[in-house]
Amino acid sequence: MDTCVQCGADLGVGRFCLNCGHPIGAPVPAVPHVAPSQTVVRRPAVAEPGVAEPAEKAPAPQPPAPAPEAEVSEGPPVALPVQAADPTPLPPAPVVEWDPERDLLPYHEVDELEPDAPLTGTAWMFWVGGALALVALVLVLLQVFDSDPVDDTTSEQPGSGSSAAADPDGATSDEPDDSGTSAAPQGVGKRLDLAESATFTAPATAPPTQDFDGNLVAYEAGQMGDGNPATTWRMAGDASGQSITITLAAPGVVNRVGLVNGYAKKVAGVDWYPNNRRILSATWTFDDGTSVEQTFAERPAMQRLKVPPVETSTVTLTITSVTPPGAGPLGRDYTAISEVTLIGRNAA
Repeated sequence: MDTCVQCGADLGVGRFCLNCGHPIGAPVPAVPHVAPSQTVVRRPAVAEPGVAEPAEKAPAPQPPAPAPEAEVSEGPPVALPVQAADPTPLPPAPVVEWDPERDLLPYHEVDELEPDAPLTGTAWMFWVGGALALVALVLVLLQVFDSDPVDDTTSEQPGSGSSAAADPDGATSDEPDDSGTSAAPQGVGKRLDLAESATFTAPATAPPTQDFDGNLVAYEAGQMGDGNPATTWRMAGDASGQSITITLAAPGVVNRVGLVNGYAKKVAGVDWYPNNRRILSATWTFDDGTSVEQTFAERPAMQRLKVPPVETSTVTLTITSVTPPGAGPLGRDYTAISEVTLIGRNAA
């Protein structure tokens, strides 16, 4: 229904006609029927020839009085609704469609998840392997913490040379000879690094220099026994054939020797180890004339050599081979030793 049944105006928004206020959908109010009045028209009488005209006309009949119109009582004025007071039509409200497949997608997906796949028959092997590895790690840590701190055989090499007596397995031993013909010295007390209290005498020493921060850096021979690999002794040029004398604070029994064969210092992003010459091989000589030769890898770490126990007061380190000078703008033509170690015990 687009028009009002009472006034014919276009309907708007609301329950009443915006023009006459008639309720939308209500029938048209009945109007009482009034019978129209009937008028009798008389034609004028015409005298016929030979007929006398009557003396007096009969009065014309009067039309009946119209019936009084029925009074239509009107009710109290109906207040227009708020919607009818605003002639501006409102746009229809959008219809939101609810899609369960879209709105319930997370729950829908969860419901369709497949159950977890069971563990395969070999999965337990990984757990067992991890447990065994953990037990092995604990055993190794117990051995490390329970061992003598200076008895570290990392980077240790078997003895070589004319006086390096090797056992049948190819490794030297510091145990006494059970044959009774010769007994190796044992020393007394705890195993020590005898180089820490020794005196170092070098053939030459490079002059001090300044680092990138302007600090003075010295290269004295005593820095080979200070326990700090970032300090070094060095001399200019190729030190092949040069010897360093190490005098122990007291006679001792030495069973391991070793050194850091270059300048193992890193500062301001610069690694000085490849920028100086590195020692490739050297010979260790003791008071009784025995000697052992040691070769070195090019890496800035302590590299030890196990030697037959020997009682001595001095150890002579002879450099036999070195690398070329360091390459690049920071390369230096110096031979360097950062640290020396002599593991053993005090003599009896």
